[in-house]
Amino acid sequence: MQRHIISVNSITYAIKGRDLLRKQGFRAYIERKTNANGNAGCGYVIIANGNKNKIINALLEAGINIVDVNTVV
Repeated sequence: MQRHIISVNSITYAIKGRDLLRKQGFRAYIERKTNANGNAGCGYVIIANGNKNKIINALLEAGINIVDVNTVV
């Protein structure tokens, strides 16, 4: 199963997105965004497992502003 790292602008979007995905049956959690040195940066990521298109569509339909999406195999 693929893991998707979805960058969002705020903790509010991160919490809302995580809760929404969990209600829809996805495994999801949030973390602070880190830079190349491993230091905490500004912003948060939602990490979710499952179908990328379904995850992205659910977040967008809920009005969550997505900054970036990376998939880890």
